[in-house]
Amino acid sequence: MGNARHGRGGGARAVSTGPSWVLAWLALLPGLLVVLAATGCARPDNWVQTYPDIAARARRDPQSVFAEMYARWDDLHGMVGSYQVRARRGLSSRTIDTQIYLLRDAFVEIQVIAPTFTSEGYLGVGTKEVGLWIAGDPCLYRGPNEPGAFGRALGIPLTPANIVATLMGYAVPGNATATWDQRARRIRVTAEGVTAWLHPVSGRFERVLVNTSSGPIDIEYREWSGNNPPVPVRMDIDVAAEGITLQLRLAPAWIANPEGLDRAFFDDMSVAGAVDCPLEQLALEGGLLRRGLGR
Repeated sequence: MGNARHGRGGGARAVSTGPSWVLAWLALLPGLLVVLAATGCARPDNWVQTYPDIAARARRDPQSVFAEMYARWDDLHGMVGSYQVRARRGLSSRTIDTQIYLLRDAFVEIQVIAPTFTSEGYLGVGTKEVGLWIAGDPCLYRGPNEPGAFGRALGIPLTPANIVATLMGYAVPGNATATWDQRARRIRVTAEGVTAWLHPVSGRFERVLVNTSSGPIDIEYREWSGNNPPVPVRMDIDVAAEGITLQLRLAPAWIANPEGLDRAFFDDMSVAGAVDCPLEQLALEGGLLRRGLGR
């Protein structure tokens, strides 16, 4: 990956092979982030009759099937891509364009990109700090990356690990518990407030439910890349408590394991012209989602 990095507020960090999309609605960035913590959709069908041996094994030993499928993501350590997001809230419908950098297990940078290719919104999680910034606000809110800090600042109790797992497609931690869901005819995987359904034939997650204090977030994966490991390229997200529905599409030029994407990349949280403000100040105002973007 070409690390042509410009100060936020003056220009986006460039990805050499991936186009940045055009921002249309910054105000739904938190909805996008909230959304980023689940996967898939479990619909009964006839695969059990078509693949009886696979079905029998999934019923008998779902944990080993899950472990085998999950191993497909072992070599996916980092990812850079541009997401075009169709967002609906009430009668409004807009398009959001973002550039996202991910590093397992819990390093995230999400930039909202303006038509001029400058950053108009930023969320970053590094080794020691969490940072949040919105164009028009003089503050770069930053504070220690301690348990719960990201969720409090965002206003929704999600973790960076949830976001990375959702966008990369592996959905849940590898130590999750897998059981057979007879009604859905899928392998149900549960871990720390997240439930995901894995198709034993495709080896891909279909649906994810994330339980938060404000209500569940329902995510369905609609389309996957042909790469191994598979990465979701289309997903629908329903954040019922906020009245937000999102349709995410990953641009084709996403990059797996880009050169130069390491922990130091995420620790650089400088924003041109911004003044450092305590992260807790944002949390006291109800978090980014509750407060709304832009004052």
